[in-house]
Parts: sequence; C-alpha cells; structure tokens
Amino acid sequence: MSNLKRNIKILFGVFAVLFFSLIGYLTYFQLYERDKLITSSYSVYNRRLIEQEKKILRGSILDRNGIVLAKSVMEADGTQKRVYLDGPAFAQVIGYSRRIYQQGNAGIEKTYDRELLGMVGNDPMVLLRKLILAKGQIGDNVYLTIDKTLQDLAYREMEGRKGAVVAINPKTGEILAMVSTPSYDPNTLGENWEKIMRSPEHVVLNRATQGLYPPGSVFKIITTAAVLTHKPELYSQTFDCKGYVVVDGNKISDFGGIAHGKEDFQRAFYVSCNSFFIQVGLDLGSENLQKMAYAFGLNQRIPLETDTARNYFPAIEGRVALAETSIGQGKMLVTPLTMALATSAVANEGVIMKPYLMRYVVDPISGTVIEKSAPTQYLAPITKDVADTIKQLMMGVVNNPEGTGRAAQISGITVAGKTGTAENPHGEPHAWFVAFAPAEDPQVVVSVIVENGSEGGRVAAPIARDIIKAYLGK
Repeated sequence: MSNLKRNIKILFGVFAVLFFSLIGYLTYFQLYERDKLITSSYSVYNRRLIEQEKKILRGSILDRNGIVLAKSVMEADGTQKRVYLDGPAFAQVIGYSRRIYQQGNAGIEKTYDRELLGMVGNDPMVLLRKLILAKGQIGDNVYLTIDKTLQDLAYREMEGRKGAVVAINPKTGEILAMVSTPSYDPNTLGENWEKIMRSPEHVVLNRATQGLYPPGSVFKIITTAAVLTHKPELYSQTFDCKGYVVVDGNKISDFGGIAHGKEDFQRAFYVSCNSFFIQVGLDLGSENLQKMAYAFGLNQRIPLETDTARNYFPAIEGRVALAETSIGQGKMLVTPLTMALATSAVANEGVIMKPYLMRYVVDPISGTVIEKSAPTQYLAPITKDVADTIKQLMMGVVNNPEGTGRAAQISGITVAGKTGTAENPHGEPHAWFVAFAPAEDPQVVVSVIVENGSEGGRVAAPIARDIIKAYLGK
C-alpha cells in the first residue's frame, strides 16, 4: 500500500510539472512570441498565415485624405487580387503583398501586415483561432500621411529622371510625399517578377530612404550650424575667393572655377562658395564639424516604418578630408530623407521631429481608430537662434540677386533653400535642392535629388518650387 501511495504521489508530481510547464510555455508565447508566431515571414507558422490571408479580405491603404491607394478585390473564382490604384507613383512606399505566392511583402504592406489582416488589439487565443477558422473577415484600413495630389505631382516632375523627392511637415514629422524614380508598376509583379527584381536601374529601391549620395553644398547648412554653435567668431570672417584653394598640395576648385572675389559669410552662402567654406572648415576643426554632423544624425539610420539605409559619416582624418567634408564632398553619404530632416531643424527652431508614414489605422466596420501616430521629437541639433540665422541665409539663397536658388522663387511666398552640386566619380554631378516655406511660418520642407542632374539650382530647385506651390495652394 505504501508503494502505491508513493507511486501516486510521484505520478501526481509528474503531471503537476507537465501542467505548469504547459502553462509557462503558453504564457511565454502570449507575452514574448505572439507577433513572431503570427506574422513571421520565415517560420513554419507562415503556412497558416498564407491560408489566413486567403480567407481575409486584406484591408485598404489610403492617403491622408481618404483616397484609396491599394485595395483587395474578390475574383469570380473566389480568390483575392491586390490592386494598386496609383501604382508607380507609390510603388516603393506602399510596396507589395505577395505572401500567397511565396514572394513576401515589402514597404507599408509589410510593416502594417497585421493591421491589414485585422490582427491588432486582440487576445492571442482569439488570433490563434482566426488563423485556423477565420472566414469572410475584413482587415483594417491604413491611412498614410502622404497627400496623393502632392505625390503624383512629385512623380510627374521626376519622371524620366533618376532620383528622389521627400516632402515633410517640419512641425510634426508627417511625410507628405516620398517619390523614387525610376519606378515600376506593382500590379504587374506577377508576370514580371524576375525582370523587376533584377532591374539594372534598381527600380524596387526606395532612393528617398535607401539611396546614399554625397550631399554636396546642401551640407553647408551643417557646416554653418557648427560654426555658429562652436566658433561663432568665424561668422564675421571675410575671404578673397580666387576660384580655388590649395590644401596640403591638393587643389580644390569652386564649381566651374568661378572666382567670387571678396566675400563675407552671407555672400559665400548665397553663391555657395567652396573656397570660403573650405577655409571656414579648416578654422572650425574636424572635431567640431563631426560633432555637429552626428547631432544631425549623419551617422545613424533614420527611424521610419519602411527600410532606411544607414548614413555614412566616417571620422575626418587630415586637412584634405576636413576641407572636402566642409563642402559636402569626401567619403560621407546621406539619404534624401536625411537632408530633408536636417532642413527641418532650421525650419522648426532647431528641432527635428521623428518622421512617420502611418497616420492612423481604422476598423472599417465600426470606424474605430485602432492605432494613431503622434508627433514626437527625434533630434535637437541646434538652438533656435542658430536656426534663425541659417534661415536668413537660406532665404538669401533664393531671394538675393546673386543667390544660386533663384529658380525656387514663388510670388507671394518667401522660400528658404540651399542648392547643391555634388561631385560624382561615376558621371555628371548630382543636383540637390532643399527648401522650406513660408519662411515666416514653415509648413513644408522639400528635399530633391536628381542623379547626374548637374546644377542643383537649375535642375532640382524648380521641382521643389512646384511642390511647395502645390502644397501651399499657390
């Protein structure tokens, strides 16, 4: 009898351990592995998610004004088809949803996959039941911060060119437009998958967030910020520009070899004089310049819902490297989004807001807002006084008779901007222009790059001007 009691106790103990192990295992998955269990693109659970996607009518993606950009429709045979109503203009931002064809997701379709499948804000057990039993469900709708009208305009302006456009509300961080060209039509991915994915022009790449370029003279905004912050006495410096400067035996020329003559800081900024800014950079010092570049995030990967490339800003070693870096050349590489945010700091009293693309997520049945983005501060690289001084300089670039950005002028609106012509070892220089308006109360920041476009003031500035005009209703 005693042996029987002992065996019963042992058996009870074994079952108790198994029971509590099961409870612990389920608790662990509920707390820590829920998202991975449900949405992993690589796990064995993905088979169930594919079946779930066949049963759920995937939610729509809309612009900030409620215009549908992507939706799912039911075919006669009961299968689902994803339709992109403004395909090429939004291709790199919205991405694609091809999980049921085992080709994965990209862009907004990937980031907000769970929302679009209606899997947000539910109990894990409910979600698990949905994975197995769901039928006839409708996913949630994702509203973007992007304005379709502005996006379409930016795409038309860039069509036939390589490059990118980013437009941001500097006060909130909302991305109002984000275009990358050349592009592709996501509606034709099924029949053209290999051609599009292997395109020599990298049409799937979002150049706005993943394209890395030397910034050229738009970087002089950051050089100026470093001067005003760390060595303000240099702001009163004058210089006689001969069209070139020699640093440790290396001759560095101004664009076109133009000799600007005697100039102060303001005029040097207006005409974008390399010789002047090289001298200023040498006097400023590599430590001060590098510190300011890092403060602007030029050594970071910008946080965003879609993929972004990490900016590249190596340590400045030697006087030649310092001279080149002072004018936005050398080894540094940045994305167009990065320069839009740097410009936002000037427009927003020294503060950079965190950029975002999702405005809110809505349950289409009840109209309930399930998720909503809120403006949050990202960086604060400069003071309001420094920002105000740079703003005045950028206004001069556009409005001064000698300014390189005169093509961005808009009647009745004060535009502040900076041109850039970035030397490119693989061909013609890249054309840059960054701007914001109205200068008195900035509502929009625009960053434009045209690959191999040569002069930023001639090629990129008119594009930014047209986008600003459209956004401000002019």
